[in-house]
Amino acid sequence: MTPPEGALAAQSPRSIDAILDWTPDTLPAVATLLGLRRYWMGPVFQALRRDYDAAVGDGPGPATQAEAEPIVQALPSARYFQWLHRHIQDRTWALCRRIARDRAEELAAALSTRPDDLGTLTVDGADLPVEIPAYYTFDYHRQDGGIWRGLEGAAVYLLGARIVHAGRNTDFQLHDQVVGDIPVEAPPRRILDLGCGFGKTTFSLKARWPDAQVTGVDLADPCLRLGRRMASERGLAIDWRQGDMERLTDADGSADLVVITMVLHEMPESAIRAALRECTRVLKPGGRLAMLENRLIGDPFRDTLLKWYSQLIDEPYWEPYRHMDLLGACTEAGLVEAETRSWYLANTGGPEAEADPRRWCTPWGLTLAKKPA
Repeated sequence: MTPPEGALAAQSPRSIDAILDWTPDTLPAVATLLGLRRYWMGPVFQALRRDYDAAVGDGPGPATQAEAEPIVQALPSARYFQWLHRHIQDRTWALCRRIARDRAEELAAALSTRPDDLGTLTVDGADLPVEIPAYYTFDYHRQDGGIWRGLEGAAVYLLGARIVHAGRNTDFQLHDQVVGDIPVEAPPRRILDLGCGFGKTTFSLKARWPDAQVTGVDLADPCLRLGRRMASERGLAIDWRQGDMERLTDADGSADLVVITMVLHEMPESAIRAALRECTRVLKPGGRLAMLENRLIGDPFRDTLLKWYSQLIDEPYWEPYRHMDLLGACTEAGLVEAETRSWYLANTGGPEAEADPRRWCTPWGLTLAKKPA
């Protein structure tokens, strides 16, 4: 029986987490996707490694990614590895899109402005004109429509974020961990989370430093609306603002900490350098910049697969980013003490997995820098 028009809006809406939770009719598909991802990262990867080692023989093997790639590409098992990855990616978005569409009415009702909304929301308008950069309009991750055109895209992205890390980020624990690993000399009073999306890292920042003014900045209006409601449901008063990290509206020297997680690899180098200059401008003297990103392993075989990984999920800037001199760019932007620390998500094998050429590894780096005091 279909409820009367407006009935859902009149009800007390469920939380976003409840609306976008897995249900008995979707759990089998989710479990299948998680199983396929683990199969692809495990047995399929290991079979490809055995074929590669056999093709290389007993010699020292390729010393560079450029030397390794044609060898890997010639292996029949490489084609299955590539196909299965793209197949999993497309099936993931198809499932998430179906869930988002099935719950679209309830989701829209839950996002209507309410008296219990915490923090602020400032989006494109006369007082804050926002120009979407051309590079941002690309459908990253093979997600049709991206995350900035409408609420469905934001919901699809949220659902996919809980699958893509093979079930290890269901409650955004990856972001809790990385925020917990940011070193500070004193609790920051004003924090900017750039490219915040719907707030995975922003929630963690406010939870760690509840007395700080935390602002999430992103180009995607729908993600910001989703993030504000989720933050309110978590009791987190966060300010959400639509904007481009290349052209921040914050005053000079106004932030103690600026954080960017998993964003730079979706930007061309010119945009990254412009964003770093803006980070330097808005940081207070002695303020810190922290960035989490994917990095090279140094194993030509696995670095080749990481290149394919980015190509298969339509990430045109990821591979160039991995070869970019980020520390040099930080220095050029006016930052000091720039360093990248290897960073590992808990329960993924850590440095042991990275050192073992027969284990799949997504290598993260936590880059830290400061504005000169």
